[in-house]
Amino acid sequence: MKFFFYWFLIALFGWRNESFAQEKYLVAVGQIVEHPALDVLRESLKQGLEEKGFVEGKNLIWIYENAQGNPTTAVQIAHKLTSLDPTVIVTFSTPMTQAAAAATTIIPIVFGAVSDPVAAKLTGHNNVTGLTDFVPPQQQIDLVKAFIPDIKTIGVIFNSGEANSQKQVQGIKDIAEQQNIKIVEVTVSKSSEVSTATKTLVGKVNAILLPTDNTVISALESIIKIGIHNKIPIFGSDTDIVRRGAVAAYGVNWRESGLALAEMVRQILQGTSLKEIPIQNPQQLVFHINLRAAEKMGIHVPKSLEKKADLVL
Repeated sequence: MKFFFYWFLIALFGWRNESFAQEKYLVAVGQIVEHPALDVLRESLKQGLEEKGFVEGKNLIWIYENAQGNPTTAVQIAHKLTSLDPTVIVTFSTPMTQAAAAATTIIPIVFGAVSDPVAAKLTGHNNVTGLTDFVPPQQQIDLVKAFIPDIKTIGVIFNSGEANSQKQVQGIKDIAEQQNIKIVEVTVSKSSEVSTATKTLVGKVNAILLPTDNTVISALESIIKIGIHNKIPIFGSDTDIVRRGAVAAYGVNWRESGLALAEMVRQILQGTSLKEIPIQNPQQLVFHINLRAAEKMGIHVPKSLEKKADLVL
């Protein structure tokens, strides 16, 4: 029924009607899972388009689908959105972007929240561009060491089915090995496995470092609970996890990233070729600290780190 409703909207707005061809645009958005950072990214994208004159109900038809963390559903959504023949498809996360790229080689695709488009095999497509959320692994290890200078063992939790997560963890391992830090890996395939996976790290690691893995971050609260109970500090490369109870993170500014995506989409809507819109890394990384979380997880935050932070909670 939802699918037919979309067709009804398109017919109602007449966006393919010749008289409206230059005035009506269909933006189809696919998101892998409900996730605060991805939600901010999507909302900022829509806000940015409105600020640029593309307003839903006026000259823009906005369609949004969420796969609820299911890769199979993501593939179905990709085909559904493609069948609507939108002006542009916007995807959030690696699995959603991979599904869309497999579904069409013609419709422009703009992605957000993809850490490594090379590892995800998203480069080399004539119809794919976007903005990464890449945080260098050296910076992630340095973050943990800033709080725990003598760190010996770090646990990482990730979805082994996500190419980006695999690449991130390998980068973290390579940097950690150079500094005589042991990385203990735990993999999951779905959010419901995260709590059990985290418990296996208790007694084995001095801290937990989370990559930008949507499967894991969507179950963050279970990780935080275990971290507090066992005095294991939680760090990551998604600043939203700090608001939700992690000690600290370096990551992208999701609102600014959403606005940057809006600019890329604007260019496409106004006829710019994707060849002129290359894949970009985030221009700015931000550093957030949660003092209460640090206290609950048994570590002291030096004043020098507080002064360096962009936000202290």
